[in-house]
Amino acid sequence: MSPSPDDVEGKIRKIIPAGFSCNADDFASLLEKEANFRPFGTLLHTYKVDMSCPGFQEYHARLQTFLMWFIETASFIDVDDDHWDFFLVFEKYNKDGETLYATVGYMTVYNYYVYPDKTRPRVRFYCTLPKVQDITAEDPSENYVKLRDFVLAKLCLALPLVYEILRLKSTDMADEAKAREYRLDVKRRLVGPYKKNQRELSKMMKCLRPEELMSHIRHIDTDLQHQELEKSYQEVLDEYRRTLERLAAQA
Repeated sequence: MSPSPDDVEGKIRKIIPAGFSCNADDFASLLEKEANFRPFGTLLHTYKVDMSCPGFQEYHARLQTFLMWFIETASFIDVDDDHWDFFLVFEKYNKDGETLYATVGYMTVYNYYVYPDKTRPRVRFYCTLPKVQDITAEDPSENYVKLRDFVLAKLCLALPLVYEILRLKSTDMADEAKAREYRLDVKRRLVGPYKKNQRELSKMMKCLRPEELMSHIRHIDTDLQHQELEKSYQEVLDEYRRTLERLAAQA
């Protein structure tokens, strides 16, 4: 018996406001109304707005659904809290003689109370839509390409997971020495939380008696951490290999 498909539309309905289209033709007809859209708020370098602006609450209810697609830890805000400010960026363009505004991205800012009578803004989320995240250059010079490669390499080094995945691709894991070097480097990153727990446990042990009990607890804890570390490494390795397989399939 084959498994039934997931209810994708039902999942989406939980986060998207009522009134969305499930039909491509209906959606296309709604786009014609975009000619009447005007950005909310006051134009600074961006548009600044809050929930008191007429029509913005309904617009924001639709806009914030993008967070769920592009920010892993995103959550919806309490729109009844008047401490929120919003900054929106639009692309102004012309189509068939009409001026239209396309949403580029937005940022939510919460104004916290600061004693005795001030507030301090704090950014909660910043979302730029994928269409405008990448900038390309037409016919780049050799020096421009070198600069781009340097920046991309630097960004990869700043992201341990990306670096480790690409390094796995170029590492001959059949070579015992190279495989061991790779394994130890990955474990050095993974071992951070275990070292923290070990330091906390060591502090607690100073208060325990007798010494035999302290030694026994340390021995058990160390063995357990070694097992957990090896398990974490194997799980990471499996995930990296699946990622490389997907990249190879799309090449």
